[in-house]
This record gives sequence, C-alpha cells and structure tokens, in this order.
Amino acid sequence: MKPDVVSHKGSDDKPAVILIHGLGMDKDIWVNPLNSRILGGMFPLRLLLKKKYPGREQGEEIPTLFDDLSERDYSVITWSQKRPAGPIDSVVAELHEVVKIADNMTGDGIILIGHSRGGLIARKYISENHDFIRGLVTISTPHKGSSVAKISGYLSPVISLISPLIPAGDKGSFTFAVKRILEFLKSRAIKELLPESNFFRSLKDGPSDHICYTSVGGTNPTLFNLYNIPVPDVFEQVIPSNLYPEELKKGKGDGLVSAESSRIPWAQEHHNFEFNHAEILFDEEVRGVLMGAIDKISSSAV
Repeated sequence: MKPDVVSHKGSDDKPAVILIHGLGMDKDIWVNPLNSRILGGMFPLRLLLKKKYPGREQGEEIPTLFDDLSERDYSVITWSQKRPAGPIDSVVAELHEVVKIADNMTGDGIILIGHSRGGLIARKYISENHDFIRGLVTISTPHKGSSVAKISGYLSPVISLISPLIPAGDKGSFTFAVKRILEFLKSRAIKELLPESNFFRSLKDGPSDHICYTSVGGTNPTLFNLYNIPVPDVFEQVIPSNLYPEELKKGKGDGLVSAESSRIPWAQEHHNFEFNHAEILFDEEVRGVLMGAIDKISSSAV
C-alpha cells in the first residue's frame, strides 16, 4: 500500500524536504494543524495551542513549515504514518518508500525534518541508509529519551485532586479523557521512548561528514489546563521532588521532552525556545530559524 502523502513540487536545484510527524499524530500537523489530532487521534491539537497565531481568530489555517518551504520553492512531502502509535521500526520502513518518492522530486538530495519521535525515525533511517540525505533537522525530539512515560503511575492521585473541582455533568467526559491518556502513556510506543528502552540501546548511529545537523527544543512545559489547573503544575503536588522529571520543569522542558534531550548529540547548531511541545512547530521566529538552517544546508557543498 502506498503512503498517504501530501506533496509540493519545487525546484530541481534544491533538496527535497521530508516532514515526519510525531507519535500519535498525522500529516495534518504539517499541512492543516487545526484538523490534526494528538495522543493517537484522541484529542484536537488546538488543546495544546495557547498562543494566538495570525489568522486563527478568523478561522484561517496556522502557517507551517510546509507552507514556508513551498513558498521558497522547495519540493516538500509528508505523510500520515499507517501506525502512528506503532514501533519506530515499522515507520522507518514507510520512510524508505517516502524517500523514493522524494528522490524523484529533486536532483539535489534530501533533508529530513522530524518533530518529536519523528526525529528518532529519521535517525534510525539514516543509520541504515544515508546516501541521499543532505541534512537532519529535529524539533523537540527526545534524543536521550523521555521520562514522561513514568508519570503514568502518578495519574491516580492527580485524578483525586482534580475530580472535586469538576462539575457533575462533566465528570464522565473527564474520566474518559484521563483513561485514554493513561492508556496512551502506558503504550508500548511510549515505553520505547524511555532512555533505557531497547530502541535506544540498539540505536547505533553517529555524525556523517556529508550531513548537516540542526535541532531545536522547548522550555515551556505547560501543555494545557484541566479546569484552570495548568498541566504539569498539578503533577508537582503528587510527584516527589527527587523524581520530578526535567521534561516538566519550567525552563527545562516542553512538557514531553527536556531541552537537554532535544539536542542532537552531534548538532552543529541548536536552539531552545520558550514554547511547549506543540507550539514550537508554529511560532514565526522558530520557523525562521529552521528555514535559515534549511537554506544553509541547501547552499552547502554536496
């Protein structure tokens, strides 16, 4: 079965860019964010977007890297992973097929851009085959793993704290939402992102001389509010301070990935921004920095 792709054909003289979405997301994160779903399709992405973006009040779409690349005449392609919450290796097989499509759109190589787990998918692909790859750009990718999966054990006390604040008529939907989040946090795909997972133990990669590496990470851990209680602030009340993960600390993480983990270990360029795990994709300044890195890769000697 062919990948479910969306693409734009640009100049043959520029690298083609492949955009790789994160765990439990879909291609709309790049091409139609307000229609995108998170946590395996359970909730709308806008749940994580607190900042106002140009045009959002009028119901217009939020600008993305897909738009920026298209306007700058890059060929760009993205797809919805068949198993967005499946193991990384299953998605790497899909990326092989997408690379074949992208290679026919350019005569100047390929740049891989991954958000969150998408960056690890790109690294795994490059470790096996990097002949056509000019650059790797990652956005809030847990290169050293993420400890967020471990907080699932603390959700029960959180529910007890918040439940009395919830109107009686909303309790059913709240319980359902928490149940789905708990299921997601306990999933095999999330556990694969733990620092001690088999995936990280088996990932044998390193810098390649002909590939440029850039990464960005976020430092605002507030993802959303549950009845006016910021998440993850509520976790501070139930998680022991010595176990409180960097991903959830203000100035240290974006709510799912720590700023330290978001840096490619051999990155030539890295930037941190005060955004959460989702907002960092759409901010104009962040997109400007990423486009600058892409242009630099495009103009570098092959």
